[in-house]
Amino acid sequence: MITFPLSIFFNKLVIIEDPSSDNFLDKEYFKELQTEILATDQGFPWFRSSIDYTGAPGDYQMCHVVYGNHTIISNFYHELGPLFDALDVFVLLRVKLNLLKREEKIIEHGMHIDVPNAPENALTSILYMNTNNGYTKFENGDKVESVENRLVTFPNNLRHTGSTNTCDAIYRCVMNIDWIKRENK
Repeated sequence: MITFPLSIFFNKLVIIEDPSSDNFLDKEYFKELQTEILATDQGFPWFRSSIDYTGAPGDYQMCHVVYGNHTIISNFYHELGPLFDALDVFVLLRVKLNLLKREEKIIEHGMHIDVPNAPENALTSILYMNTNNGYTKFENGDKVESVENRLVTFPNNLRHTGSTNTCDAIYRCVMNIDWIKRENK
């Protein structure tokens, strides 16, 4: 998992590369999730959502909210136990899938925080569901490229943006997990 030290909440971003950041989940389990989410014949429900913080009228993405406001919103939640175990989740704040269509040029969608006013120890993890030339960019300019089964974790209050892609992949898909880690005893 690519992680950021919790001591950098308001300071510069320092990416710590960890060999487990790529192929974060067991390959077979990841492929099951990927197939359920992205296979066109499975009927996975996607919902159009405007991207309000870009300022571009008509800017949208497809979303699937799994968990939010202390409520299981999608039955897909029940498929995510091994992911939550791998992260060592204590409190779940939100789980949301985003799917952005390929564009002719890379478009960044505006710096934001996933869960404003979250507790100081809240984290955001992004699990990349497919490989493409899109990325996540942080407010200091650091980027994490979209590689399937890569996980990046950082303090929830760290501003970041996603992008579209321009390669052969017809979309860029990520799972955003906002959560609090179990404290070690």
